[in-house]
Order: sequence, then C-alpha cells, then structure tokens
Amino acid sequence: VNDEDENKTPLIQAVMGGSLIACEFLLQNGADVNQRDLRGRAPLHHATYLGHTGQVCLFLKRGANQHAVDGDGQDPLSIAVQAANADIVTLLRLARMNEEMREAEGPFGQPGDATYLDIFRDISHMASNNPEKLKRRSLHFSHSGR
Repeated sequence: VNDEDENKTPLIQAVMGGSLIACEFLLQNGADVNQRDLRGRAPLHHATYLGHTGQVCLFLKRGANQHAVDGDGQDPLSIAVQAANADIVTLLRLARMNEEMREAEGPFGQPGDATYLDIFRDISHMASNNPEKLKRRSLHFSHSGR
C-alpha cells in the first residue's frame, strides 16, 4: 500500500474495482474488514459510496463496524441515505436492528433474527449469481476517490 493510494488497503482497492470475489478472497486470507484509509473510510464506507450492495452485505456478514464515521463525520447509513440507495439503506437498517435484538437477548441470546439472516442469504446469493443486478445507484450521487 503506498501513499499515492491514500493508504487504501488491498480490500478497499478490491471494493473500488467492484470485485466481490476479490473481497471475499482477501477476507478469507486475513484482511481486516474495518481497516481505514487516510480519510477514515473503511471498506464498508467505500462499498456504500459506490452502491455495491453485494459488498455491503459481505462486509456486514463479516462484522464490519457500521457505526464508524469517516473523516467527514459520515457513517455508512448516512452515506446510503444521502445517495438514495434504498437497497443499502435497508441492509444497514436491518443489520442495526439485528444488532440491537442480539444485545437485548444478552450473552446467551439467539445469533439473530431468522428474517434478517434469510434476507442476507438471499442478497448474498443474488450477488454471487448476478452481481450486475445489485449495482443500482442513484444517478445524482457519485463517489469521489478523494
């Protein structure tokens, strides 16, 4: 990783390249799902900015911190709302709801709501079989690599 890439990790570079398979490979081989670049953006921030729903799903399943704010003070949910990306807003809100439900259950609670797990499984399946289907983006919002 060099300074010209603003300390973008290989995982963040895979996000920017749009490759779900590369992201999965890197995570399986020890990449940190929460490591940030110089702007304070983790892979989840970049995937959200770029409208990569399959990657957002993958990072949430791998324990990405969806409450982390970047250097601009934005968390992934606020980025998705600003981008009017309904799919990612829904995923992030479901993940937060599931997190809250797990916390309410205590240390011996369930691993999460079955509906939440079904939705994530369905999106993961769509992402692996037809990644283009999940690349819908708002036309008036774009991600600047800066």
